[in-house]
Amino acid sequence: MSKYQVTLLGIPSVVYQNKPVHFPYRKAEGIFYYLCIEKNVNRDKLISIFWGSNDETSGRKNLRQALFQIRRCLGDDIIILHGKQNLSLNPKYGIKTEWDASDEDFALSPKPFLDFFYLKECSEFEDWVQDKRNIQISRSLNYIKTELKDSSVYRDISRLRRLIETWSYWKPWDEDMVLAGMKCYAHAEKYDLGIQLHREYVNCLQRELDEQPSHSVELLFRTLFHRKEVSLKRKADRKDHFFGRLAELQYIDERVFWFLHNDPCISIIIKGEVGVGKTALMEQILEMNRNTGILELVSHCYGAEDQVPLRAWRDLFKQLEDLQNDEKIHLSENSKKVIPCMLTGIATENQNPLGNQNKEYLSYTALEDSVLSLFKELAVHWKIILYFDSLQWMDVLSQQLLQRIMIELGNREVFMIATCRIDEKQAVRGLLAALTERYIVTTLQLACFSEPETELIIKEVLPISLNDTINTHEIFLRTEGNPLVLMDTLNMIQQEGWKDNYSLPRIDMLIQLWLERLTSDQRKVLDALSIHMVHADLEDLELLVEIDRMELFEVLEQLLLTRFVTEQTLRENIIYKFRHQFYKDYVYQHLSLGKRRMWHHTIAEFYEKKKDGERWRILLPFTIKHYECSGDYKKANYLRNLQNTV
Repeated sequence: MSKYQVTLLGIPSVVYQNKPVHFPYRKAEGIFYYLCIEKNVNRDKLISIFWGSNDETSGRKNLRQALFQIRRCLGDDIIILHGKQNLSLNPKYGIKTEWDASDEDFALSPKPFLDFFYLKECSEFEDWVQDKRNIQISRSLNYIKTELKDSSVYRDISRLRRLIETWSYWKPWDEDMVLAGMKCYAHAEKYDLGIQLHREYVNCLQRELDEQPSHSVELLFRTLFHRKEVSLKRKADRKDHFFGRLAELQYIDERVFWFLHNDPCISIIIKGEVGVGKTALMEQILEMNRNTGILELVSHCYGAEDQVPLRAWRDLFKQLEDLQNDEKIHLSENSKKVIPCMLTGIATENQNPLGNQNKEYLSYTALEDSVLSLFKELAVHWKIILYFDSLQWMDVLSQQLLQRIMIELGNREVFMIATCRIDEKQAVRGLLAALTERYIVTTLQLACFSEPETELIIKEVLPISLNDTINTHEIFLRTEGNPLVLMDTLNMIQQEGWKDNYSLPRIDMLIQLWLERLTSDQRKVLDALSIHMVHADLEDLELLVEIDRMELFEVLEQLLLTRFVTEQTLRENIIYKFRHQFYKDYVYQHLSLGKRRMWHHTIAEFYEKKKDGERWRILLPFTIKHYECSGDYKKANYLRNLQNTV
């Protein structure tokens, strides 16, 4: 540890051998601080900064005297000479200041550089100090802003407060600071801290500048209050098993809140692959806004009914019928007639309304007009939120009706929250494009849980007695953070304990439904791909399936569209692998034992023929594994012994 402790942030000081150092005059002290920062300094530069108004002879004399006083206070060799002109602190003493500290230690010190340290008639020195203070603020704020983007900071409230309070110290009237701080407290579910920050900011503006906060700040403040109320309501009787997704919940809830208060907003399409939790997230939003005076209408679309005209609206209109029968909503006679038409699907492509003795038929166009009028009528008394689950299964006529309603009423009278599977959204691509290009909807991509998130969920779900025996990393690798697979896995562990290669009924059922839609060639390629340990290239697949190369390319492209398979580049070679490990496991486990052994042996022999130096070094472990899986343990052991000599 150095004998010298130099403090430059805040009121500067120097301690030598545990005793405070008192310089005989300020300029000598200032030169020492300057050397601490700049490290290597030219004599003429020091004379210009500290005695710029003096002549050269006087300046040199003053510098020599100052250096003498510094050496007298701190040691004869504290300052060393490089050549004839350059000066620096002696490196053997290892003098370090806060300026040399890590970003974290430096940035979180809310003390100005050389605070209350002034020199008379040294404007260049004052400019240098001010420049360093600006650098200090910039370095501090850059670090703070970067840290606040890391979601892990929300789990450490004391650190989060310190980051925000330091930002506030440097920029007390900065609106970006207030908005960022309030959002961070919201992410951490510390709504009271966000509300307190807003209050302090408003008081500061009023007291110092006689100004009012902007609309953005006030809107976020009202959003925080709303979230606090919703949070209290959910925590009072929380029976669900919903984990994570706090940022996504707040993102959607913020836009719902804006819609309810007539502020600019945009509807949300929650997009993601199977099992990522799209429906669960939508249901959470629905539950959060229940009993808040909103007309919420929910519809579920189904793959088996994607060709049934207007099927996607029937659940929703059944709810309207129930509300009308319970006298919770009141409709005109014309609007009442629309409900049975939508429930029964009685409509015709004929552009003119028809009628007979028993039933009244409407053209699709007339029906759209009537539904639009119904929603306009409801919007006079209600804020309406439409929830559509599995938008990818919505039939064409339902899409047309939804598009018209959202274009004419969207985000003013009607707000929409929908889910859509990314691997099967081609059927609604036109609808999404039409609404997106008009800025009516935006997509919220939902990803799988990260490994830290997965670990937290495992610890929350499993009993403490199981937590100590479970390898959370292995569970993450097996489930890849997919919420549906993860929860099924944890439920299975709770019931039966940890098992290798156990099946998950819900996941298996879904995968089987997807596989049934594939052609025989697509299934052959998937079967062949599942045999390979990690991935396969075109040559690997051709070895097992008797398909022409161009046809194989076409089959692989079709599988890429189904999102069963992903394509990557590895060392200038194109490889294919399953998008998820649980896809691979299911396909492999449903191969016949005979086919498995035969294909493993074929691959092992194929790899063994490639004994060409470095390539063989890579293939040898896979070759051994394939021989083992084929039942040829003798050959596997022979190669394992060979592996030790390669």
